Parts: sequence; C-alpha cells; structure tokens
Amino acid sequence: MVTKGYVASQSSHSREGSGISSVHEGIQRGLRRLKKVLEKMDTDPIFTPLMPNTSTRLILKKPKTDSSIRKVWLPKTVAYILREWKKSQEELKGFLGDEYQDFDLVVALPNGRPCENRIIEKEFSLLKQKAGLPNVVFHSLRHSSTTYKLKLNHGDLKGTQAMQKLI
Repeated sequence: MVTKGYVASQSSHSREGSGISSVHEGIQRGLRRLKKVLEKMDTDPIFTPLMPNTSTRLILKKPKTDSSIRKVWLPKTVAYILREWKKSQEELKGFLGDEYQDFDLVVALPNGRPCENRIIEKEFSLLKQKAGLPNVVFHSLRHSSTTYKLKLNHGDLKGTQAMQKLI
C-alpha cells in the first residue's frame, strides 16, 4: 500500500511525492559528493557489494603513517603455512588470469577481492571451537608475536625487546 501510494504520488506530482523525491535527490547528491571525497583520499578502490540490495562498501585504506607498518615474528609452522597459501594464491591467479583482482592481500576471496570482517570472524570462531581455544577476539592475536617471543626467551623481557628492535 505504501509503495503504491509513493509511486502514485510521484506520478501525480503531489506535494508529498515531490517532497520525497527532493529528499531522495538530496541523498543521491550527498552520496555522489561523498564518493568524490573518498576517491581523493589516500585509499585503494571502493569495492561494490557482492550481495544485491546492500549499501555497505569495503574500502581498503593505506596505513596512516610509516610506523603503522610493522614486521611481526612468526613461528616456523605459520611461516610454512603462509608460503603454501601464497603458492595456492599464485596458482589461482594463473588460472583466473585477468579475472583475478590482485591487491596483494594475504586473506582474500578466491577472486582476490578483500574478505569482509564478518567472514573472517565466523571462520575464526569455528577454528577456536574446533581447537578448544579460549574465546578471544581476532584483533587480540596481534599480541601473540610478543607472547611467543617471551616464551622463547624464557620470560626475558630485555631479550624480547632487543629481538623486537632487530626485526
């Protein structure tokens, strides 16, 4: 009923219909301006949604400062897993050719597009359950590098700090 009234009011140019139309046009103008501002910012592409009727957009942002780019120490097992993952990505790139969107991402969809947080969080939750790990948020894993180095250094904080400076 509301939809029919809206369509009818637009076609008859009633006051209510033209008001809604004006608001809609204003919103569209605002979105176009926002898109122009975002395009001028130091960002990578704005990705169109994969699902229909979705207004959320993924935006890859570059780090704010050079100090935001960090090297982290990884256990050998993780390094081996990441090497194998990289090989499989390279094979997929070769297979897909121009269809693959390469943004140099470690975690990406099969076509190279960035993976949404909700997908990563869902998979991480399943992994924690299977492995019987404590319920921590994904972002807290950034501390695991330092924790692992502390264990290797038998709790020697000075040694861990020195190792951190070498990386």
